[in-house]
Amino acid sequence: MPTIPVGTSRVQYTVTGSGPTLMLVHGVGKGGQSAFGHLVDEFAKGHTVILADLSGSEAAEDDGGALTIEQQAAEVAAIIDDSGFGPVDLVGFSLGGAVVAAAAALYPEKVRRLVPLGGLVKADAYMKNLVGLTLSQKHDPLAFGRVLTTTAFSPAFINTLPSLEEVDKMGAELSPSSGRIRQLELLIETDISDIVGKVQAPTLVVAANPDGAVPTHHSRELHAAIPNAEYVELDSGHMMLFEKPEESVKLINDFIGQN
Repeated sequence: MPTIPVGTSRVQYTVTGSGPTLMLVHGVGKGGQSAFGHLVDEFAKGHTVILADLSGSEAAEDDGGALTIEQQAAEVAAIIDDSGFGPVDLVGFSLGGAVVAAAAALYPEKVRRLVPLGGLVKADAYMKNLVGLTLSQKHDPLAFGRVLTTTAFSPAFINTLPSLEEVDKMGAELSPSSGRIRQLELLIETDISDIVGKVQAPTLVVAANPDGAVPTHHSRELHAAIPNAEYVELDSGHMMLFEKPEESVKLINDFIGQN
């Protein structure tokens, strides 16, 4: 697993498969494997898949300071350069949706196509209130995870699970580590409104509806801000990669497979 220095961080990535290059960027959580690991083999059937672990993830190292979108966009660009596989089709989930949009705006020569999933331009009062509630439970990992899973998954999906224990297993993936807390703090400080209009890459914005974590209107705002972007909504909670994995993969593959 290559490790590279970027500013005050040391970030990692993995490469799987062969073919046109697809880079996957996580949001709040443990890292790339936690967000996209269950889909990598499917994507790797036709692509070289770069799975990133950015600052704030468990695999990365940094100075423990506040995370920034600009730093994470620089990490994306550095991984593309280090891999030697650029330009790439760039996919980012949640906070990662804002990160990849920023990367496409700041490093246009490195991005062939762009797919933000459940992303945003700028956090709003609802999100700040929600993250404030979440962080108020950082002393209690079980409660912390339950706040996140309640908003990240749709009621319909949670009601398909056999027990609350299964929900808590998913919540345990979102433990209140230092990195997770800083990721959440970055989420509510996100504001790429001054650069997002510079995105040149063909873009598909994918929204979840209903989305209780990064509400659907944020994806609509992202779509409106990116010139000539396409837009689609999935009937899913925020965690569309888990609630609708096959549909998510098809949407991405169909879009990046365009000539």
